[in-house]
Amino acid sequence: MSDEGIDPDKAVAIRLRARLAVVERAAWFGMVHAMKMRPAETEAYIASERARCTEGFGSGAWAKDLTDAERTMLADEVDAGLAQLIADARGEV
Repeated sequence: MSDEGIDPDKAVAIRLRARLAVVERAAWFGMVHAMKMRPAETEAYIASERARCTEGFGSGAWAKDLTDAERTMLADEVDAGLAQLIADARGEV
C-alpha cells in the first residue's frame, strides 16, 4: 500500500477511521445477531447501558480529563448513538 500523495497527518486519521469502521461493522454484526436471538433482553441491556453512561458521564466519574460541558456533549452523543443503534437494529430484524 502506498501513502504517496497523502499528507502523513491525514494518513494517521484515515487509518484510525478505517479501524473504527472495522470495529463498528463487527459490533453491528453482534448487535443484529443479539436482536434476532433475544430482542427483549438486548433492548433491556442497551437501555441499562444508556442509564449507566448518563450517570457515569453526568457525575464526572468518567472522562475526568474533559470539562463539564465536554462531558455533557460526550454523554449526549453516546446516548443518541445507543438510541439510534436500537432503532437501526429493529429495522434490520
